[in-house]
Amino acid sequence: MKRVTLLAKRDGMSASDFRSYWAGPHGKLALEMDGVSRYIQNRVDKVLWSRFAVPAFSVDGIVELWFDDEEAMRRAQASSIGKQHIPADEPNFLRGWTLCIVDDPVPETVADGAKVVMPFVLKADTDRGMIGDQLTQLARELGLESLSSFCLNWTASSARRDRLWVEPLPPTGFAIFWFANLRSAHDAFAAEGPIARGLRALVDEGTAYLVDPLKMR
Repeated sequence: MKRVTLLAKRDGMSASDFRSYWAGPHGKLALEMDGVSRYIQNRVDKVLWSRFAVPAFSVDGIVELWFDDEEAMRRAQASSIGKQHIPADEPNFLRGWTLCIVDDPVPETVADGAKVVMPFVLKADTDRGMIGDQLTQLARELGLESLSSFCLNWTASSARRDRLWVEPLPPTGFAIFWFANLRSAHDAFAAEGPIARGLRALVDEGTAYLVDPLKMR
């Protein structure tokens, strides 16, 4: 079981202070939950591409959190840490929190290079297979020398925190890319590049974030 959470930092907080608190006191608290098998903090460095001039989502960090199984996730969420201590700590460094439970049929292959996470909202009349085909074709065109790994996670359900802002429209899914280097990542998401041309017809919203992943577990 996997959760992907979009985080917006607290107003007035610097990016460095946000990252320090997230990786320090808050990250250590999250690691106290039983059943967490893997935990990645993706710190947003920049927006590489957006469906519109203004990015679709307000994101400073993206959490990827895996659990051993569905029961382990349920127990973690019902524990005192998951139910009380983590929500109480979040306003110390967050303004926004949008959680998505996703399917993870083919987990990403972690590689060296540049990681890009792209949450998106499909157009109402777009079949999920169309965006998968589009991105798979892109992967073939780019080749392993540029794109070493790519996977899609589809949102099964979403949640919000009462005390925090939430994205008005949760992502339909997330595309996760590992590029061989920064140049390849920038080239792939160029304004008139293959991803931009293909996705404009498929998604209502979408933003590609170049991230700096920190492996917590």
